Amino acid sequence: KRVLFDEKTLKMIEMMIPAYKDEISNVAKENEKINQMIKLAIEKMFKNDFLNKINNF
Repeated sequence: KRVLFDEKTLKMIEMMIPAYKDEISNVAKENEKINQMIKLAIEKMFKNDFLNKINNF
């Protein structure tokens, strides 16, 4: 699926990539790095924030 990001969100994603370079494979294409960064962010958000919300419900 395609997802469109506004400029601000895309810049935030691009800024995060170097901080998580150990968890993102060293792929050549920028769009693949962005895809892996988004996947990682969703996984971390799910494991932390989302599960806490469920437990507090």
